[in-house]
Amino acid sequence: MLTAQLGVEAPVREEDVNVIATLSGHHNGRRVVCFLRQRGLLQRRPVTNAELVRARTLADSLPGSFAVAVHTWIDVLLGRGSRSNPVLASGTIYVYVQNAFPILRTWAASGATDLRQITRKDIETPILNLPHFRRHSVHPPLRSLFRALRRERKIFRDPARSVSIPQAVRLPVPLPSERLKGILDKVNDVRSQFILALVAVHALAHHDLPSLLLNDLDRARGHLRVRRPGRLDHIVYLDELTTELATAWLRERHRRWPRTTNPHLLVSRFSATDEAGPKISTEVTKTVFERVGISASRLRQDRIYDEARHTADPVHLIRMFGLATSTAMKYVMAAHPSNQADPIQP
Repeated sequence: MLTAQLGVEAPVREEDVNVIATLSGHHNGRRVVCFLRQRGLLQRRPVTNAELVRARTLADSLPGSFAVAVHTWIDVLLGRGSRSNPVLASGTIYVYVQNAFPILRTWAASGATDLRQITRKDIETPILNLPHFRRHSVHPPLRSLFRALRRERKIFRDPARSVSIPQAVRLPVPLPSERLKGILDKVNDVRSQFILALVAVHALAHHDLPSLLLNDLDRARGHLRVRRPGRLDHIVYLDELTTELATAWLRERHRRWPRTTNPHLLVSRFSATDEAGPKISTEVTKTVFERVGISASRLRQDRIYDEARHTADPVHLIRMFGLATSTAMKYVMAAHPSNQADPIQP
C-alpha cells in the first residue's frame, strides 16, 4: 500500500505509515517505520513536542498581555530567559500552565488587563476557594509565573511571594494485610511479577521503573542501580526472590526479542522493536497494579511503613530506600507516634 504509487525507490513519509496503521490492529506501523528507517527509505516527520504545543496553545487563548506574559514564563522555564535558569521537563511546563490557566482566565474576565495589577488578595482568594486537594497544585505554578516575570523585569513586584497556603501533614497508613496476600499470584507473566517485586519489596517509585537500565543490573552482586536525575544514584540490594524474577525476566526478554538493542531493563513489544530505544510506557506498568487492585504508591508506602515499624532510625530508611530526610522522618513519626515530643511539656 505504501509503495503502490511511487514505487520502492522514493522515500515513504512517516505520516503515511501511521495513517495506514490505524486501519486495523493487524497493521504494525512501528515496525514498518523502523524497517524503512534502517534502509534509508523513511521521510521523517518534523519532531514536535506535544506538551509544549499544548502549553503554547493555552497561552494563545488568553487575551493580550496575559498571553505575552505566559509565553515569557514558558521561555524562562525552557532556559531561554535573560538569566540562566534550570530547564524543566516539557510535561511539567504543560502541567504548570494548565493549572494556572483557570486563575489567569478569571483575572482577565474580572477586568484586569495586565498582571502588574494583580495583588496578593487576588491570588489568595481564588486559591482558597478551591478544594483542598487542588490548592497545592495551583499555588506553585502561580509563584513560578510571577517569579519568572520579575526576573525578566516585566513586573516590579512579586505578589505571590508572600502567599502561603497551609497544608496538613498526612502521615502514611499501612494497607490491610489481606490486600497484600498473594499479589504475585494475581499475575502470570514474569515481567509483571518482577515489577511488583521491585515496588512491594524494594519500594521503588512508579516513575523509577521505566528508566531502569539493563547495564545497571548486577546479578552477580545482587545490585540494581536506580538513576534519579538531580539526586544521587540509589543502589538496591536485591533479595533472593527479586533476583530470581530478574533472571527469569532476562531469559524471557531474550527469548522474545533476541535482537533488540533497547538499553532499558523493562521493555514491551513496542519499545523492544523500536531501534531508538525508548522507555517502556507508564501505561504498561500501571496496568500491572490495576490487575492486582493496589496502586504502586500505596504498595510502596506500605513497604516503607513496614520497615519503619521495625526501626525508628530515619537514616536506615534513607539508605535502604533512597528517601529524602523529611520523608524518612514522616514515616518514623507515623510508625512510632509515642516517640514524638509532647509540645505542651517543657
